[in-house]
Amino acid sequence: MGPDTTQTRIVRIIRNLYARFSRSEQQKKMLHLTRLVERVLANQKQDEKWRMIFRRQLNALLRRDYIATNNLVASRGLASRRFRLRSQNEEDGLTLALLEAAGVQKRQFVEIGCGRSGGNSAVLAQEFGWNGLMIDSSRKATEQLRFELRGNPQVTVIRVFLTPASINDVLHQHGISGDIDFLSIDVDSTDYWLLDALSVCSPRVLVMEYNALFGSDRSVTVPSAPIPKDAPKGYSGASLSALEKLARRKGYRLVVCEDAGVNAFFLRNDVANDIPGLTPFEAYRPLIDKYDVFDRRPKKIDIYTLIENQELELVDV
Repeated sequence: MGPDTTQTRIVRIIRNLYARFSRSEQQKKMLHLTRLVERVLANQKQDEKWRMIFRRQLNALLRRDYIATNNLVASRGLASRRFRLRSQNEEDGLTLALLEAAGVQKRQFVEIGCGRSGGNSAVLAQEFGWNGLMIDSSRKATEQLRFELRGNPQVTVIRVFLTPASINDVLHQHGISGDIDFLSIDVDSTDYWLLDALSVCSPRVLVMEYNALFGSDRSVTVPSAPIPKDAPKGYSGASLSALEKLARRKGYRLVVCEDAGVNAFFLRNDVANDIPGLTPFEAYRPLIDKYDVFDRRPKKIDIYTLIENQELELVDV
C-alpha cells in the first residue's frame, strides 16, 4: 500500500461520506464538489499568475539597480531595461529605452489592437500624458479604455475594424501623419498586411506582435482575410522572419524581442544608430508558458500540423 498522502486521505473521507447518501444525493454532492474543485483550481491559477508578475517586478528592480545603469552593458543589452507596468509582459521598459535612444519628436503614438488595457502604448498615455490614437474592433474594449483614459483628453479611442485598404484613411482622419514616435500593431490576424499597407505615417519605434509558434526560420503569414471561426488556436499573425523582412524593406531594423515570445521591436534606420540590428534567428524568443518564467519551457503546439490537418492557408512572403 502506498503512503497515506493528504490527497488519498481526502478521497477516503469523501468515499465514506458518500456511502451514507442515496444515489441521487451522491450525484448532487458530486456535482457540488466538482464545481468546488474547479473554483479552487481557477483560484490557484490566478494566484500563480500574480506570483509570476511579482517575481518579474522584483527582478526588474534588481536589474535597474545592478545592471541597467552599469557601464558594462553593451549596445545589445536592451533586455536589461525590460519591466512591466501596464504592458502584457515586460514591453514597457523596452519601449521607454528605445524611445529614449531614438529621440522623441511629437510625443505621439498609435496603438492598433489596444484591447481594454491600451496595449504597449498604455504607459505612454497613462504615465507620460502623451497624445495618440487607440484602435480596437471590440465595443467593450473601447468603452472600458475610454473610461480608463478619461484623465487624458489628448488620447482618442475609436472602435473600427482596420483593413489594409482602410488603415491610411482612418489614421489620416484622426490627425496621424508623417513622423510619429511610436506605433504598435497587435490584431492577431492581419498584422503583416496592415504594416505592409501603412504609408501615411512613419514611426520612429515600431512594435509588432509575432507568432512565435511559426518558429524563427519560415517567413509566413496568415492571409489578408478573416480568421475562420473553427481555426486552431495559434493560427494567427505572422512569423518573426516575415515581419523582419517586411520591416527591413520599409526602412526598419529588428533590435529585440521580449522574453515571453510575443512582441518584436524595430527601430527606423535613421535613429539610434548605436543600437545594432539583429537577424530573426538572433532575436527570436519562443512563446513560453506564462507560469513557467524561470525554466522557460516553450509551449508545445505543432501549429504547422494543425494548419495542414484543417487545410488552412499560409502565405509565404
